[in-house]
Amino acid sequence: MKALKAFLDFLVISYIVFTVLLLTSVLNENTILDINSEEQVLLLYKAIVAVGGVIMFARLLANHLYVADLKHEQHLAQLKINGLKADLYEKRQEFRSNSYRPQAEEPEAEVRLLKQA
Repeated sequence: MKALKAFLDFLVISYIVFTVLLLTSVLNENTILDINSEEQVLLLYKAIVAVGGVIMFARLLANHLYVADLKHEQHLAQLKINGLKADLYEKRQEFRSNSYRPQAEEPEAEVRLLKQA
């Protein structure tokens, strides 16, 4: 997705440069495209506008898909973090419940105390 986005960005920049050079008469459409009449020049400009619209729309869609993909990856990472936090909480609770047992539960300690008395 990132490669498609980069390619479309390059395509948009090259389109803009070509259009600006054509409109400022640095590039002459008569010599480049062998255009002789006013109708052909008008058709060329209509084609340039149509191609520009399609390129911009494709770029808009690619950017939207790229952002949606990033949000999905972030959501999956957040779910994984929440799962790890839940596991850690359960392990802490298990550790706390095991380490704070009263000593009366150990039968050997009671036997030793009774023998000493």
